[in-house]
Amino acid sequence: KDKKQEKQEQQPPPQQQPPPPPPPAADIEAGPIVAKVTRKRKTTQNDQSHGSFFLRIGAIAFGLGTMIYNGLEFGTFFEIPFTPPCYMILRGVNPVLQMIFTFMQMYFIFMNSRLNIHRFKVIARFGLMHVVATNICVWIRTVVIEYLKEITIYHKNMNATAVQEGILAVVDDAANVINGSNAVDVGFMQALVSYFNVTNSTENATVDPLSCGRVNIMGTIVQESAPYLFPFIIEYSLIGAAVIYVMWKHIGRNPRYVTEEDLEHRLEVMLSRRAVAMAHAQHGRVDCVGASKGLFFGLLMLVASLICLILFFVLIRHPDLDLLAIYLADVSHCVLMVLSIFAIFIGFIRVQALKFKVEEQSDLNDILLRVSAFGLFLYAVFSVIAGSLNAFTKQPNLLVMITGLLSILQVILQLLFIADVSRRRVHLPEHDRSKPGRQIVTFLLICNVTMWIIYTFETKKVVENPVQLEFYGFLAWAIVQRITLPLCIFHRFHSAVTLAEIWKMSYKARLE
Repeated sequence: KDKKQEKQEQQPPPQQQPPPPPPPAADIEAGPIVAKVTRKRKTTQNDQSHGSFFLRIGAIAFGLGTMIYNGLEFGTFFEIPFTPPCYMILRGVNPVLQMIFTFMQMYFIFMNSRLNIHRFKVIARFGLMHVVATNICVWIRTVVIEYLKEITIYHKNMNATAVQEGILAVVDDAANVINGSNAVDVGFMQALVSYFNVTNSTENATVDPLSCGRVNIMGTIVQESAPYLFPFIIEYSLIGAAVIYVMWKHIGRNPRYVTEEDLEHRLEVMLSRRAVAMAHAQHGRVDCVGASKGLFFGLLMLVASLICLILFFVLIRHPDLDLLAIYLADVSHCVLMVLSIFAIFIGFIRVQALKFKVEEQSDLNDILLRVSAFGLFLYAVFSVIAGSLNAFTKQPNLLVMITGLLSILQVILQLLFIADVSRRRVHLPEHDRSKPGRQIVTFLLICNVTMWIIYTFETKKVVENPVQLEFYGFLAWAIVQRITLPLCIFHRFHSAVTLAEIWKMSYKARLE
């Protein structure tokens, strides 16, 4: 026991742990401590728009053209007699539903250009992809219906011509038997033909089986305006499908969370945007530095091309001047293509001074340009094939072949130029003053507007394209035009829109 007590006395006493620090005094002025609650937002605004402002304006213009065409179609419904099997309620319901769909989609695209969806993503993906499919179906339906109308009119005219020739042959034979002559009085023949035409047109207006016996008043208006209005439907469907598809791709991207600081931040952003808008309104001006020469030279080409186009439609109606009309149309188109190609090569050299940024890209512009360029390639290739048959023996064939080859080359070079310059930005003060390459962008913009007008009136030139008609025949060339020409029109329009966006954004100085 004594030894144990000695060992215990030799051991050092256990160290006592310091007492825990007292809790900090509560800050009465700070108030109670509350944990921040965050939740995911249903929708957010994307950093970049799903389509530029110019493209959305174009969507509104094409949408209005589509609604006008649907309204005319709805008017033809009331010309059909209310007797089966001609009367079908769907002939009146379909145009109304398409007008409603067009207007609602137009409003949705214009008001939700930066929309990102983060809640109910499965339903959103299904709904947006259904809208994309609907636009594609409207596109295909319009092409098929317009081609069927073209076939119907063609066969009707062929039958009428065959009957006229048969009647004239019978009368001529009867005159030969009775009078022993080889010809009939020309005045009598013309009177007979005019009488047949009046009778045939009267029957078409009253008891035409192809139009279900309706009186063709609105139907005639639709038939005459269809070549100008039906491309609007295809172009609007293409824009709608592409914009909705880009929205579908952005579902669930860049989610953001709602906190107590969001309201203050949103208020600051709103006030800053309002201040910037007021400053632009007070000192607003269009910066046209480095664009005047390209602008006026492009306007000169626009006027010259429109004069040649008007002369084409005037001269083509005269059999002795049709060759001159073809020369005017094709030569003016070739000159426009050559000048555009020359300008693109100069533009490639000029824009090398600008800073290239790989991250600057737009999926929507790439989709629309490539899809529409495919249609233009098809149209040009079919023209080259038709023109190459007798290219070295007939001058019109040679012109058609050269025009097609130049179109293919110009489209390829322009796609490369747009892809390059759209990813470049001004980064030096001297570039902000000189705007290198802006003259070329301005000239190409007006050239594409000119070719947009040319391709728009090309829809009326099915009969006025003798080289292609001789090679393919009326029906085959008509379906080629119905499928490819709307894409050609849209490619020129969207190229002009993209160049306008480049003209505005690429030459604007930005803080890095």
